[in-house]
Amino acid sequence: MNKGFFSTSSITKAPTASIISRCGICGLYKTCKSPKMPYTGLGKKKILVVAEAPGREEDKQNTQLIGECGQLLRKHLKSFGVDLDKDCWKTNAVICRPVNNKTPTDTMIEACRSNLLKTIKELKPNSILLLGRTAVKSLIDTIWEEKIGGKEGLSKWLGWKIPSQTYNAWLIPNYHPAYLLRNNEPLITKFFKQNLLKGIKAAENPPWKQVPNFYKEVEIIYNDTKASQIIDECRRKGLPAAFDFETNCIKPDDNSSFIHSCSISWGHRTIAYPWRGEAVSATKLFIQSPCPKIASNLKFEDRWIRSKLGIIVNNWYWDTMIAAHVLDNRAGITSIKFQALVQLGFASYDSVVKPFLTSRGKSGYSLNHIKDLDLNDLLLYNGLDSKLEFEVAQKQMKLIEGNKL
Repeated sequence: MNKGFFSTSSITKAPTASIISRCGICGLYKTCKSPKMPYTGLGKKKILVVAEAPGREEDKQNTQLIGECGQLLRKHLKSFGVDLDKDCWKTNAVICRPVNNKTPTDTMIEACRSNLLKTIKELKPNSILLLGRTAVKSLIDTIWEEKIGGKEGLSKWLGWKIPSQTYNAWLIPNYHPAYLLRNNEPLITKFFKQNLLKGIKAAENPPWKQVPNFYKEVEIIYNDTKASQIIDECRRKGLPAAFDFETNCIKPDDNSSFIHSCSISWGHRTIAYPWRGEAVSATKLFIQSPCPKIASNLKFEDRWIRSKLGIIVNNWYWDTMIAAHVLDNRAGITSIKFQALVQLGFASYDSVVKPFLTSRGKSGYSLNHIKDLDLNDLLLYNGLDSKLEFEVAQKQMKLIEGNKL
């Protein structure tokens, strides 16, 4: 048995953005009065406010959020007993004023990102309020593989309270105050204020006393006898568990379709193993046992089990995808990858394996390239899926049972 990831694995840690400076390549420092504006504020409550870019007044006075948008933000913060200058730090995703206050381009955001990351590293805020699409894109793009696009890209991020493991800070995406000025709607203002308060309360403590390392919690087991012993031991205890298959295609009905690996997580322990020998027999007994079972999009595993093992899953208990939809019916938020980020703060982890798991054909029977993927990488990825499904399920259960929708 090998515990954790190997040194040869390509999946060794969550992706982090480079802090190597690209500042200046956008050329904005040549056209503004206060180039490369530093952060300001005392930050007594350890709140970092990230807005879009300096406006005309900010550029004149070399400080953030003093124009019309800033005054609106100050007003709402004051209603919660928070002083923007004393209790918060202030910065922008783009720290030089764009010409004519134009919305920053993605190139500008990317060029300036290292400044934001250095600020976070220096200040170590407990809570980061991300105001508007530019601020959200600047930071979220460092921990989410699917880069944020236009308005639709922002909409699915609004309102989450993300316990980021990468920055050990609560990330609170919200509207920019300018949006409130353009849309004088009570519901928008109410939503904006609710998220400000969420960020203020979150700042009392960082999300993690000690940031977990889920990568090291995955036990990669090549020995099928050893894997079967662990599965049998936990099955006899009747423990709830999440399990996940990695397969060479989506649909199992074709003769060429097969399961490459399986993983099971009981929360305190997670194993991933190749689909062979005694491990298959032990997994079959687990599937037929009364142990409560968790999955993400359970119909996938259910269909493969019926087709390849000829049995029915006993005691399906939780589907993180269905629960995500119950809690929030926005599009694009139900995958285990997204839920792992917003519920656990766990950054994207599939960049290495994704090309191998994507088939070229459109049919559900089109084969992917999983056989060409390093087995250690596959098992680590498979194990992470189960571990995250288990942990996300626990979070979702608390949200639903506590009626905190």
